[in-house]
Amino acid sequence: MFAQAVVGDQHVAIPSDYRVARRVPAWLMSVALHTCLLVLAALLIRSPTKGPAVEPNRTAGIALVQRSQTETTYFTEEDMAAESLASATSVTDSSSQPSPNTEITVEFAVQLPSSEELSSSTGLGQVLPGAIGFTTGGEGARGLTGGQTRTQVFGAEGTGNKFIYVFDRSASMEGFQGRPMAAAKSQLTASLNDLESVHQFQIVFYNEEPAVFHPDRSRPPSILFASDENKTLAKSFVEHMTALGGTRHVEALVLALGMSPDVVFFLTDAAEPQLTPAELSTIRRRNRSEATINAIEFGSGPRPRGENFLMRLARENHGKHVYVDVSKLP
Repeated sequence: MFAQAVVGDQHVAIPSDYRVARRVPAWLMSVALHTCLLVLAALLIRSPTKGPAVEPNRTAGIALVQRSQTETTYFTEEDMAAESLASATSVTDSSSQPSPNTEITVEFAVQLPSSEELSSSTGLGQVLPGAIGFTTGGEGARGLTGGQTRTQVFGAEGTGNKFIYVFDRSASMEGFQGRPMAAAKSQLTASLNDLESVHQFQIVFYNEEPAVFHPDRSRPPSILFASDENKTLAKSFVEHMTALGGTRHVEALVLALGMSPDVVFFLTDAAEPQLTPAELSTIRRRNRSEATINAIEFGSGPRPRGENFLMRLARENHGKHVYVDVSKLP
C-alpha cells in the first residue's frame, strides 16, 4: 500500500511501512545509536603501546671502543678494573712461588776431561777443574721402575736411588805407599757395580777445590744415570785420579747436597782442617733432600777417643761413621 504525500505542488507516493518506521519508539532508536557509537569507538581505540624497558641504573663513566670489520666492543671502567685485578692476581701468584736456589752460581774455569782424555795415560792432575758453585741436579730418581738399591763403602751402607761419592784426593791420600787412595778407588768402583741403570750417581773428588765427573761436554755437569756406558767412563775417571794439594771439605759437600741425593759417601783422611760448628750447621741447612751422609774416616792406628767432626757430621745427617786404619790396608 502506498500513501500520498504532497511535496511542493506534487503528490508523491510513499510506502505505507514508512509510516510504521515513523512510529518506532524513541528509546529503541537511542539504543541503536549508542550501539553504533560503541562499535565505532572500539574500532578507533588502538591497543596501548608498551612502555620503555626497565634497565638497571648505570654509573656514568668513560668507555673505550674497539671496532673491527665484524663487531664493535665496548670496554667500560668496570671491565678495565676487573682486568687489572686479574692481572695483579696473576703477578701475585707467580711472585709467591719459591724461586730456585741462586745463592751459588755455576762457574767452571776449565773444562772437564773428555772420554778420550779419561782413557789416556797422562793423568788428570792438570785438567780437572774447580767445581765450586756446582748446583745442577738430576731429573729425580725417586719412584723409578726397579726401586731403590743398597750399596756400601767400607761397610757404611746407604739405601736409595741417588748416590754421590765425595772423596778426598789431597796429597796425604798418597801416604802409606798410596794404599789409602788405592783402597778408596777400589771401594768406589765396587759400589758403582751395585747400581742399576735406573739409579743415579755422581763422583766428586776434592782437594782445595772439587773435581766433578763430567763425560759429556755438550751438556752442563749433572747427576747421571748408572748406565753401562756411564759406569765405564766413571771407572776410568776414578782410575786416573791423582792425589795432590791441600784439603777443603765444605765446598765439596755443599756441591753434592745441591744435587738432592739420597745418600752421600764422604771419605777423608784429614784430621785437619776440621769442619767448624758453623760449617756443620751450613751443611745441615743445605741438606734439603734429607740425604744420609755416611762419613768414612781414614786414620793411622786405633781410632782416637771422643767425638770428632766426622762423627758429628754423620750423626746430624742420619748417617754412619766408619773408621779405617790405613796402616792395615793391604
